[in-house]
Amino acid sequence: MTQLAYPQDLKPLTSLRFIAAFWVLLYHFKDHLGLNLGQAGLVADGYLGVDLFFTLSGFILAHVYLTSVEDGRFGYGGFLKNRIARVYPMHLAALAAMIVLFVGASALGAGVGSPDAFKLSDLPAHIFTLHAWGVTPAVGWNFPSWSISAEWAAYLLFPLVAALVVKAQRWSGAFALSALALCVASFWALSNLHQVLPGVGRDFSQMTAQIGALRILPSFLLGVALYAFGRDHAAPKSWAWPIALVSAGWIVAVTMLNWWEGLVWFGLAGLLYGLAETSRHGIDAPMGGRVFVFLGAASYALYMIHLPIDIVWFHALERFGITESSDLTLRIGAVVGVFIVSIIASMFAYLWLEEPARKWIRKLNFGSARPPAAQAPLEAARSSLQRSKPSPAPQPSAVRSR
Repeated sequence: MTQLAYPQDLKPLTSLRFIAAFWVLLYHFKDHLGLNLGQAGLVADGYLGVDLFFTLSGFILAHVYLTSVEDGRFGYGGFLKNRIARVYPMHLAALAAMIVLFVGASALGAGVGSPDAFKLSDLPAHIFTLHAWGVTPAVGWNFPSWSISAEWAAYLLFPLVAALVVKAQRWSGAFALSALALCVASFWALSNLHQVLPGVGRDFSQMTAQIGALRILPSFLLGVALYAFGRDHAAPKSWAWPIALVSAGWIVAVTMLNWWEGLVWFGLAGLLYGLAETSRHGIDAPMGGRVFVFLGAASYALYMIHLPIDIVWFHALERFGITESSDLTLRIGAVVGVFIVSIIASMFAYLWLEEPARKWIRKLNFGSARPPAAQAPLEAARSSLQRSKPSPAPQPSAVRSR
């Protein structure tokens, strides 16, 4: 094993969550007010931020739990309790917000989207986070939450994925490359799956309610495999930032030059490994800064609540006469405004709802909720950030991914 271990708190990877969420929001907001933001490839491919989330999730969970799997100390009940505490309260709150919004809009005679997207019969699947397992015909309600349902599939399979990676530890480099190849291959396969199953979307960004649980598995496996490789193979200190920057540049090049999007996986994998290396060598500025880490910690709330904010914001603008024909400066300001409001709202949602609910659930007396081998990296980040509080939607038809 490498002589220089990863630190408990991988702050750059916490910060990376905010970048991934912001990338997705760019994608979801791109069609508003006729600004044609989708003409930029980086924006048009923003749905790939979801796959970055998925890979990052595998990496972080491996960082927290892989050693306990190796040592036979892994507690499945406690692991699932931690996952419930982490994702369910905000999921339920965002879903409740969409229900209230739909009921209110219906009572006022105003629509919030296609009626097919707000079927009462689909609510049980959303409540129990099953709506990306093929049990609903399309995305609905709080549309981005399909990826949380997909995450649950990965959580349930985590012991199997981790055990597989542990068994292949001797060949961790080859296994990580194989997982990367699987991501590329699955991207191609899922993008063409509509030829076999007409009911699914015609491109990768539409693989949501229909087969979202399948979409996550290769990227989640890649994240676990990357961690297992990185744990034992440290890059030289002078290589850490170049790896991260070249990988980020590759992502920008693939998207802006309209290359095949499947090639972006090489950049996503390199970015995670490179940023983890900056943390290992203690050179993680600016990604390790307090503000950036806090935004990363609040990124889940940002991702989950931006849809109801989006709907209210742009319906209000329409009432005030701000449309695609309005002055360009006014339209730009309106779109910038929804980003600012979403970010500020996510900070309060994180501090006042997500964190208190997480702590309350973890105090409940079922399962063993304590992460093994001291505190998990994201938990440590949240604890430190809690001591320094900061001061203080996509159109339904366009929302297709996390």
